[in-house]
Amino acid sequence: MGNCCSTKKHPNFERYIINRMIEAIEKNSVDRIKELLIKYSSVTFNKEPIFHINKPIVKIYGHDMNPLGYALFLGFTEAFAVILEQGKAKLSAMSKLYSNISKRPIDIICELGHRQLLEYYMPYYLGKNDEIEDSFTDSISLSFSPSRNTKSHINEKSKTLMLMSTISPLHRAIEKGRLNIVQFIWEYFKNRSTPNEFNINHQDELTGDNSALVSCKSGNLEIIRYLHEVCKADFQIFNKRKENAVQILAVWSKKIKQKRFKECFRYVIDKIGVDYTYEFEETLLVLEDRSIIAYLEEKLKQDGISVNKSRIEDKYSLSKNRVPITLEPALESKLSKIRGTRFNFGEIFKEELEESKIELSSISNQDLQSISNITFMDAK
Repeated sequence: MGNCCSTKKHPNFERYIINRMIEAIEKNSVDRIKELLIKYSSVTFNKEPIFHINKPIVKIYGHDMNPLGYALFLGFTEAFAVILEQGKAKLSAMSKLYSNISKRPIDIICELGHRQLLEYYMPYYLGKNDEIEDSFTDSISLSFSPSRNTKSHINEKSKTLMLMSTISPLHRAIEKGRLNIVQFIWEYFKNRSTPNEFNINHQDELTGDNSALVSCKSGNLEIIRYLHEVCKADFQIFNKRKENAVQILAVWSKKIKQKRFKECFRYVIDKIGVDYTYEFEETLLVLEDRSIIAYLEEKLKQDGISVNKSRIEDKYSLSKNRVPITLEPALESKLSKIRGTRFNFGEIFKEELEESKIELSSISNQDLQSISNITFMDAK
């Protein structure tokens, strides 16, 4: 009778505690988080905790996320550490929730530029503690004993992990212009064995891009300069589409309207010495920024290549210098009588086929049958 729990008096008490935890995390309030953990997430004799630390409390990108994942998303190292250490939150539970958006926690940290959190999290990630990146362990529950479904489960898991890990954390940071993350990774692994995903010159298996080529997509001169001058990244390679750094700059200057691309062009060509004459016509065709076009045309002119974008466009134009198609009056008259969506080629052009019997003699009956079944759209 006197055993009534406070949750009975407050039907939405659990939601109330969740909201308080959300607020505490958003304020990065370690004391408040500790208080909530002690009061409501502890398991006592004959009593279930009101608040479950590994269960979702918010949505990120439309998907559920738990307290640890939310603190990571916001980049609050203190909140993340207290939830992990004192709250005994599971890294694998957080990773599983992030897998729903096809990303890993390390990807989010690098994309969003959470440098301090990366410093704290990196040892966990490299150590793979608590099956940190195996976000499918709980849901797949693979068994070591032979099973009819084990192989398909392993294949499915492998496919999903490949999808998630296509872009390395380092490349994600470079794409987003997170120089602070690039600097930390470079310094962290300077005297350590470097995994491929943090190796400056490692080429992506799908695209063939290394860090240098990825930086050309960002249009971030500071990162390009840092990779070249400090990391000695290789800007001379080609990706799997046979594009060099200059061509990648050209493509992305069109996708991202940013004035700084011209500075990147100058640095990559004048300072690094990437070959701008390689497939220069294709490069000029892609470019849209007039100042970059003028710069490249001038560089080519200095090398004895007199060319401009408009002449190249004329050269490769598919629409210019074409003679309009005209029909003979007799043929036009025949076609004007066609009605409906189908017609018999042989019937309409019976006379022409008779006159051309000799020329058509080498064509098989089967070929003629296929010609007679051509379908045309209604003319309006």
